[in-house]
Amino acid sequence: MDAQGSLRYQLYKQIWAVLDYFYPPRCGGCGELGSRWCPACEQKTTKMTMNLCRICGINLRHGNICDSCAQSRPKFTMLRSWGVYAGPLRQAIHRLKYRRDIGLGEALGLHLIELLERLKWQIDLIVPIPLSVARQAERGYNQSALLARPISLAYRIPYKPAALHRIRDTESQVNLNLSERRKNVQGAFLGNTNLVSGKRILLVDDVATSGATLDAGADGLLFAGAKEVYAITLARAL
Repeated sequence: MDAQGSLRYQLYKQIWAVLDYFYPPRCGGCGELGSRWCPACEQKTTKMTMNLCRICGINLRHGNICDSCAQSRPKFTMLRSWGVYAGPLRQAIHRLKYRRDIGLGEALGLHLIELLERLKWQIDLIVPIPLSVARQAERGYNQSALLARPISLAYRIPYKPAALHRIRDTESQVNLNLSERRKNVQGAFLGNTNLVSGKRILLVDDVATSGATLDAGADGLLFAGAKEVYAITLARAL
């Protein structure tokens, strides 16, 4: 992948720059006036860069595959995240999801664009993890889509949210253990064969904890005929 940046992506960035000029933003991490995501908060964010499981991207003390992936390999080929879900990054994602601070999608999506530049994955389609119909209606937008769209524009790779559907509601994953998380989302997603057949898919979400949601999403895409599924998130909960 080569992030040269399309004209549409440059226009997209300029639109946000104009909005920032007329409506000065506050940082999603610390609330300081002047930018949607400030350099100080970025510096305070711990990056997911050292000694990672080569499959799910979790931090390891030794080896190159975590116990979970060794026991039950996920459906996705590889999962990577930009930063640790803590401190300013956690605050910014909370604002993106629950406070309608949608400008953070562009500001934080830049880090995913840069991460993908290093990963060099070969991708044919970009797909966000879909929300349930009820949650989408309540929130009015999908935070994962706000992160996925800039990636599509920057790399000129088709963005296809209709490629994956959530076919049943699931309870919140927050208070569930690993086994419960996997059971909760099992069979929750279905891919669109007409869009994904034979394609290498990039699945995008805001936060990965156990990776169960991304695994279930990848399963739905592969069942529909996708060739391969990679996964990327802005943050990883440890």
